Amino acid sequence: MVVLLVLVTFAVFILAAMLLRREKHSPRVEKELIEDAPRRMPAVIVAGVALPESLAYHPGHTWALDHGNGRVRIGLDEFAASLLGPIERVETPQRGRWVGQGEKGWTVVTERGEVPMLAPAEGEVVALNEQALAKPEVISREPYGAGWLMEIFSPDAQVSFRNLLFGGLARRWMEEAMETLREALSPRAMATALDGGRIAPQLGQNLDQEKWRELTRRFFRCG
Repeated sequence: MVVLLVLVTFAVFILAAMLLRREKHSPRVEKELIEDAPRRMPAVIVAGVALPESLAYHPGHTWALDHGNGRVRIGLDEFAASLLGPIERVETPQRGRWVGQGEKGWTVVTERGEVPMLAPAEGEVVALNEQALAKPEVISREPYGAGWLMEIFSPDAQVSFRNLLFGGLARRWMEEAMETLREALSPRAMATALDGGRIAPQLGQNLDQEKWRELTRRFFRCG
């Protein structure tokens, strides 16, 4: 009888452990973790631009977040969201397509024209943020949160991340980008671009067509 009780107790412990493991890795829990991940670490403000330290940045003003197991979420940064102005739609590759790091990852379509942007990491597209793509204003408003664009599966994600900017390097890069922006804009335009030390939510809307095209090509490295 004692032996039977011990065996039953042991079996209960094993079952409980399996259920906990299953819950930890369930799609629902994983989705919640993914949605909250960019916000778990507070964003520092660098030269007027929010720059979450939990993310890695490509010089073309896109970001990547490593979720482990080869899954990487990507999007555009606050600087890009501001400079682009109102977004009409974003054209992304279909699921199953491969994107290369530093190559065109997606195209942002605005009333000013189309702007290709570079993928911060390479891999196969496994998910698209359908809600944000259906309502592009979310991308402008929450580029690090609800406005993420795609998830990719990268067999060797760390290779991509070694080529991205983190920490102090990312902060210096953003400081230089904002200094370049200041030099490119007139004093009046710059006063409009910054509001209380923060970059304007949709700076691009206040630029003439020629200046907007010049700056998007320069900062997004789209040729």
